[in-house]
Amino acid sequence: MERTVANRSPSKPVIETLRGSPSRVSLVWLLPVIAMLFAVFVLWRAYVDRGPLIEIMFENAGGVEAGETKIRRRDVNVGTVEAVRLSDDLNSVIIEARLDPQVSAYIDVDTRFWIVNAQINTTEISGLSTLLSGAYIEVDWDEEPGERQTKFEGLTEAPLTTRGQPGMRVTLDAEEAGYIYVGSPLFHRQIEVGRVERRRLSEDGTQVLFDVFVAAPYHKHIYPETRFYGVSGVEASFNAQGASVRVESIAALFTGGIAFENSEASATSKALLRDGANFKLYDNKGAALDSLFESTEDNRYRYIAEFDGSVKGLRAGAPIEYQGIRVGSVVEVSVQLPQNEAEQKRIYAVLQFQPARLGVGDVSPESVMKTMQRFVANGLRVQLASGNLLTGSLLVKLVEKTDAPEESIDVNAKPYPAIPTTPNNIEAVTADVETLIANLAQLPLDNLLAAATDLLRNTSDIVASTEMKGLPAQISTSLNSINAATTDLPTMMQALTSASQNADEMLDGLSPDSEIYIELAAAVRELRVAAKSIAAFAELLEENPNAVITGR
Repeated sequence: MERTVANRSPSKPVIETLRGSPSRVSLVWLLPVIAMLFAVFVLWRAYVDRGPLIEIMFENAGGVEAGETKIRRRDVNVGTVEAVRLSDDLNSVIIEARLDPQVSAYIDVDTRFWIVNAQINTTEISGLSTLLSGAYIEVDWDEEPGERQTKFEGLTEAPLTTRGQPGMRVTLDAEEAGYIYVGSPLFHRQIEVGRVERRRLSEDGTQVLFDVFVAAPYHKHIYPETRFYGVSGVEASFNAQGASVRVESIAALFTGGIAFENSEASATSKALLRDGANFKLYDNKGAALDSLFESTEDNRYRYIAEFDGSVKGLRAGAPIEYQGIRVGSVVEVSVQLPQNEAEQKRIYAVLQFQPARLGVGDVSPESVMKTMQRFVANGLRVQLASGNLLTGSLLVKLVEKTDAPEESIDVNAKPYPAIPTTPNNIEAVTADVETLIANLAQLPLDNLLAAATDLLRNTSDIVASTEMKGLPAQISTSLNSINAATTDLPTMMQALTSASQNADEMLDGLSPDSEIYIELAAAVRELRVAAKSIAAFAELLEENPNAVITGR
C-alpha cells in the first residue's frame, strides 16, 4: 500500500473557463457614467439653446429687480432680467437680461426697450396693471431680422406706436412748439387718425420738428399737397358773417392737436404711402388753405415795388390784395442806402404773388410776366393802404389807374422786376384825421357844458314850481269834464236830430218863397252840420280816447 502511494506523481492543476460566469465590470458602475453623460448633454443643450445676454442702459432702474422683472412683447414673456447694476461712471443703470432664443434673430440695432410703469397724464392713462404685478420692460422690433446687438440704450418714454402697427410717419416743421405735445392727436375731418410721437429741435435750432404717426388706412389720404395746421381745441373767428366757434375735440382742448386738409386737386394726385415725408405746420386752418395757392419758395413769381414815402407799418407777411381778394404776400421790406453821390436811396418791398389766385391758367413765370405786363399797360399800379387804423399796419393793393401815365415793368431792376407804384392816400387820411381832431379841440366845449348845465337847472326849477305841482289836478279836472261831456254827446245828438225833424215838418207847411221858410231852412242846415260834427267827434273819442290830449 505504501508502494502504491509512492508510485503516484502529483497531478497538474487544470483551469477551465466556465461559460456564463459574471464579469469583473459590474453594470452598477455604468449607471453613474450614463447619468453624468446625460447631465453633460442637458447642460450642453441648455447652453446651446439659451438666448442672448444683452445689456440695456437706463437713466434709472424704475422698479426693475434682478430675477423678478420680465421682458415682454405683446404681453408675452420673452426674457428675464438677471442683474441690475450701476454703470462705470455711476450716472446710469445697466440691466443685464437674458432673452429667449426664439427672438434672438430680431434683436438688432432697431430694437427698442423701455420700462413700463403706471402713468397718468393729460394724454393717456396706462400701466395700471404694474401697480400689482410690478414694473416690466417692453421690447419692440421691426419685422426684418438683422445683425444681433448686445448693448442698447433704453427709451426714457414709451413710444406711442409700435413698429408693427400699419401706417406711415411724417415730420412737420414749425416755428414754435406752441400747445402741441407728445401724444397730441392728429385729426382729419374731426376724426382722430394718429398721434404726435416726438417733438424736438432741428439741428440748427431754428425750427421745432414734430414726428407724427398716421395710422392705416388714413395714411392713404396724405398727398404731396396735403396741408397740416395746429388746432387748439376751441377756435373762434369774427368776420362779416358774424362770430363762430369751432371745437375740434375735448382731447385737443387740453393737449392741443394737429389736423390736415387736402384740396380738390389732391384727388388726382398719388398718395405718398412712405415714411420720412416732410411738411410745414401752419398756425391755423386759414393759413393752411391760403398756402395752397402760394409758391413761397419759388422766386420766379417775385416782384418789387419801390416807394417814395414812409413805409412804416408795412411788415413781412402783409397781404397783397386785388379787388379785395388776397393774391400774394409781402416777403420783406428793405432799404438800400446810396453808395455814392450819384445814387439815391431805395425803399422797396418784395412781393410774392400767388399765380393760381391771379387766374393764370398756365402757371409759369413767362405767363405770369405777360399777364402782369398787360395789367400794368392798362393802368395797374401798386399802392400802400391802411390795414388797421388802430395798429397802424399797412397792406399792399393792386389798383387800376386809367388816367395814370403809361409805364411798364422794369425787368432789369434788382433783385426782382419792379412794378410801378402810385402815391398812397395814407398821408391824406392822416391829415384829415388830424384836422378833425384839431376842429374838435377848437369847439367851445366849456360854453357848451355851461349851457347844458343851465338848461338842466332851469328844467329842474320848472318841474319843482307850484304851477307844475298843480298841473296834474287841473289835467284831472279837465279829463273829468271831457268825460262828462262825452257822456252827454248821445243826448245832444238825439236832441239835434229831433229838432231837425221838427223843423222839416214845419217847412212842409210853409211857402218856399216866404221869409220865415228861408230862415227856418238855414237853421235846419246848421243843426244837421252840428249833428254830423258831434257824431264825428264821438267816433274819434271812441277809437282814441287820448285824442283830446294829444290832438290826434
